Amino acid sequence: MTVAFPRPLGALLTASALLLPVAASAQRAPNVPGMQPSGPVINSTGFSIKVENPTFAIPAGHVFKAVWEINQGDTASVNQQLTTIARFLNVHARHDIPASRVQTAAVVHGGGWIALMNDSAYAARYGGKTNPSKALVQELLASGTQLVLCGQTAGARGIKQEELLPGVQIAISAMTALNVFQTQGFQFNPW
Repeated sequence: MTVAFPRPLGALLTASALLLPVAASAQRAPNVPGMQPSGPVINSTGFSIKVENPTFAIPAGHVFKAVWEINQGDTASVNQQLTTIARFLNVHARHDIPASRVQTAAVVHGGGWIALMNDSAYAARYGGKTNPSKALVQELLASGTQLVLCGQTAGARGIKQEELLPGVQIAISAMTALNVFQTQGFQFNPW
């Protein structure tokens, strides 16, 4: 059975389908002048572009404190929401913002928990596979990023602390952790 959409909706759906490969390739670091595929903080991912002579001024001494909500994940590739944190760290380092002025955190719930599992727990749940996000999670933790798993998500899925990569914390809920981070001055970054 073929479904016919009204002309404006059909055109919109067709245009959206054409843009999907573009959106996906944007995460893969296109080859453009000044682009660096990763580093200098997170080396497994996190492309950035060096901006020469930006006109938006960062106040002297400004401290970047950002928190993300990580709620999606899959078993086929590195968690794309976590790569955003890598980009945040790398872009500021490339523009000479000292690491002491860049603080990052992520509150993980929903499907995002998959990225936080150690290899043995991951393999037990996913047919012997290794966690494709492991290297990124380890680099984020080593950079000082706080990764906090929702205790409600963990409880509902039977996840124990020993199944998580070392350094991942568990809160009583994602809502609790997000509230605490925001009262500590972390700004919610929606992407």
